[in-house]
Amino acid sequence: MARVLKIQTGTECYKDMYDDSLDQKISDIIQCVDAPNNSLFKIIENVRNIYPAIDPELVQIIIQGELDKHVAAPRCTCCGAKAHKKYSNKKECFTTIGTITITCPYYACPKCKAVLTPYEDALNLRDGKYQYDIQKIAALFGAKETFEETAEMMSEIYRVDISPDTVHKLTNQIASEVSLTEIIPTPKEVSKIVEDISRDNYRKPVLVFSADGAMVPIRTEEKGQPHCWREAKGIRGYLLDKDKIVHLLSWHQVSNIEEFKGFLANLRAQDIIPLDKVRLCFVGDGADWIWDCVKKYFPECRQVLDYYHCSEHLYDFAKIHFTGQEKAKAWVEETKVRLFHNNAVHVIAGLNRMKCKTAETEVKRNNLFNYLKKNIDRVEYGRLRRGGYPLGSGAIESSNKFISNIRLKRSGAWWKVDYANNILKLRCAKYNSKFDSFFEEYESKAQAKRASREKRIRVVK
Repeated sequence: MARVLKIQTGTECYKDMYDDSLDQKISDIIQCVDAPNNSLFKIIENVRNIYPAIDPELVQIIIQGELDKHVAAPRCTCCGAKAHKKYSNKKECFTTIGTITITCPYYACPKCKAVLTPYEDALNLRDGKYQYDIQKIAALFGAKETFEETAEMMSEIYRVDISPDTVHKLTNQIASEVSLTEIIPTPKEVSKIVEDISRDNYRKPVLVFSADGAMVPIRTEEKGQPHCWREAKGIRGYLLDKDKIVHLLSWHQVSNIEEFKGFLANLRAQDIIPLDKVRLCFVGDGADWIWDCVKKYFPECRQVLDYYHCSEHLYDFAKIHFTGQEKAKAWVEETKVRLFHNNAVHVIAGLNRMKCKTAETEVKRNNLFNYLKKNIDRVEYGRLRRGGYPLGSGAIESSNKFISNIRLKRSGAWWKVDYANNILKLRCAKYNSKFDSFFEEYESKAQAKRASREKRIRVVK
């Protein structure tokens, strides 16, 4: 008997401890809910910050209770008349903490017949069962991995039963609303980064822009036409801080030159560059369309021809012109030294005097001559190095790889242009550290659309 009494006493002790813990959890969750001021997306976000794992039924009970307590019978927003309750609808919501079912009343105005759904409006419930926090995770994972892998990960991590097609749909719904202006840093943010880098430096930091393209697999929409490869043009901006780069922004899209010029015009219109605090530089690989864009939208910047692309042109000519590999290598090294000593004029003059043995060699020589002559002001590598300017376009090459190639160039993958661009937008938002702020804005816009949308009463038979 004594032993049984001891066990019962222990059980009561644990129950008291659990009750104290539960009281604290309830108090914390009530603060997180703050009905009707927070949407369900914000509530889930607040709860997960405190309790990454929580019983969804407990959250459901508190949300329902707080709404019942604080949301009174509404008045019509059109005529001000008191609305009458028609019925209640159970809304099943799939979230990252589990399934939550909210009983939502529907009201109708007896005068103007307007329909009011105060609970759904307060929580900004998304149409369908998957709520905005699920959509955010689907888009975040879907921008990194295949939609099949994303569905599997969401099932494993959040216990959400979701199909790859649904992941695809949720991802593209968000991405279709991403714009360049929403995922680039603000002028204030850029100025703060510049000030941090400029501290204790005797000269202005270098703000570098670089543009390039990467070929991606595109699905052809016309019947009977084969799939093709198109160029995803991209631009990257970063600051040089001694031995490292500080990323500012990336923007990549499958586009033609005119569309890309539009992106540059939009970027320049945002006025995020503090020209009085930085030395502006643009690095390119020699493509004419890049320099045309630079002259039009960044006329005040220092232009740099990518050193490694320039070296490739020198090697291509030397391999054909010189019979021995050693002679070719020696000529290339001597030419690069001259370029580093800012003697591009002498290099061009030497090429012009060079006699060619074959017509092919002469064509190569003329191409190199025109290439260097066209970029003569962009190959002063010695002066550029002393000024702290970058000589290579490795930053944009790297951006092409981790934004475009890693996600789009999957085995057997062929993309529609719109879907490829949507994924690129999301990946840019993520690497620009703007994904969270953009999604909050996206959810706020959805709430405004919901408030203005016409609602209807369900016909009950």
